[in-house]
Amino acid sequence: MSSAFFNKSKNIANEFIQSIVFLDDKAYLKENTEGQEVVNDLDAYEISKIFAKEKKICAVYDPENEEDILNFKEISIKADIIILDWFIDLSESVSDGGDEEDADDIDIRGKYTLDIISSLINRDNSEKLKIVLVYTGETNLIEISQKIHDLDPNLSLDNDDLKLQTAKTTIYIRAKSNNQDGEDTRFNHLPNIKDKVLKYIELPAFLLDRFTEVTSGLLSNFALKSLSTLRNNTSKILGLYDKDLDHAFLEHKSSIPNQEDAENLILEVFKDSIGDLLYYKNVHKSITKTDITTWISTKLLNESKSIKNAEGMNVNPSRNIMRSRNFLIDLLYSKETDVEKRFIEKLVPHCSGKKQADSYYKYLKVNNIDLFINNSQNSEKGEILNKFAALTHHKNVFLPRGMKPVLSLGTVLKSNKKDKITDKDKYYICIQQKCDSVRIKDDEDRKFLFLPLTESKTGKFNFIANDGTKLQLESKSYSIRTLKFKSNKEGVVVPKKKNDKFYFEQIYKSRTDEKLEWILDLKDLHSQRIVADYAAILSRVGLDESEWLRKAGSK
Repeated sequence: MSSAFFNKSKNIANEFIQSIVFLDDKAYLKENTEGQEVVNDLDAYEISKIFAKEKKICAVYDPENEEDILNFKEISIKADIIILDWFIDLSESVSDGGDEEDADDIDIRGKYTLDIISSLINRDNSEKLKIVLVYTGETNLIEISQKIHDLDPNLSLDNDDLKLQTAKTTIYIRAKSNNQDGEDTRFNHLPNIKDKVLKYIELPAFLLDRFTEVTSGLLSNFALKSLSTLRNNTSKILGLYDKDLDHAFLEHKSSIPNQEDAENLILEVFKDSIGDLLYYKNVHKSITKTDITTWISTKLLNESKSIKNAEGMNVNPSRNIMRSRNFLIDLLYSKETDVEKRFIEKLVPHCSGKKQADSYYKYLKVNNIDLFINNSQNSEKGEILNKFAALTHHKNVFLPRGMKPVLSLGTVLKSNKKDKITDKDKYYICIQQKCDSVRIKDDEDRKFLFLPLTESKTGKFNFIANDGTKLQLESKSYSIRTLKFKSNKEGVVVPKKKNDKFYFEQIYKSRTDEKLEWILDLKDLHSQRIVADYAAILSRVGLDESEWLRKAGSK
């Protein structure tokens, strides 16, 4: 792949990638033992020099026992790219005192590599982006890929590329070359394997291309560039938080009524420091018009899109619009600030008139993504929109596994009891201010305020849950509900965990009382807007007066 957008993405990825770790039990052999083929060795010195030229930190580990394997697992989680030998032979891999002949029959090929891969794709690490290369002197690459595939039913296998993928981890199987200066002829009779042989000198480019294939996107490029900026300015950030400031911090902590708020202040200050650094480095301007233009040219096909009416039905007689690069760029960079006028202006030339353009715009108001995906992706558009909405609205995108959420402003709960009239699921959002959600006394039962949410199938909605459920706020003044909870010893209300779900339990007498499942936490500003809108409703003035006088005052 050599598009302009891919090349730009590759430059960003290359700046980001820093650490590559190898695990190979023959990494530091000075000479081959009897019967040992050169192809199974790994020249650690040569490998290190090659990656040093690419300004990468390369670490090569030669394990001697299973403790080394355990340590490497921890290291691999921190590395950008992991490279593993397939056949790792450790002295501890056979039982002590056993029959030597029986020990020779034990097949340990792949044992430790599979164990490491399992740790990388388990649920605790599944959301971490990783590139893994199994770089082996073995020749049975297809068999190796199948054994890795058998680890997890969620692993997809591409037999042509010898690539496996699950969640954010991508695994490649490649052969070590037995001739670093010439041609490796071992696979000449296997054309589908012949191009799966890599020399040392080819590793950096191969790994960079594969990493870029995973991260080549407008937002992923922005994230990589942001992280690279933070890495390159780590010393500058540390310089801001001088140890001499400890005196002022403790002075501040001692002087405020709620002293634990001092740590929360530092967290907010640190977040602002990172945001300021990225802002002044103009990282937010890294998504340029050129990038978007080349992205469109690379990712989107010039396809025919069916014009639909406001109800989402094809117009009669049917009519299509040709979605082209120029059409999208004109739409994205129009100087018209009125969104409706902008769309109508661009749609009219493709429709039978302004009336049809108006109708199509009403459809696009809630289905605009149709213009920015290929027809073959129609089944994915809901999931794509859900993920982006969650990224912009949900606070708990980084909630660590095992950490419990805290009941506070913006917490969304789902009742285990359905509405008796509609038989629909009941949802609630907490509108209790943060200051009233913490520091609850041990002997105090705290009431929390909630507004109900209704599931929206086709109409308007305010936000969306992780499972795609669209939720509409019911903000009538009489809709408010109070629920009572007991705090833990830290003075906050936390749920109980059951079957990987969190449940908040009210203070009632019966075990059959309503329980509330934690769904998500909204970001602070979105939550505060809900409170502000509800307060505006409460502040409305309703009174009876002379209609003649009211009309006179409204002229």
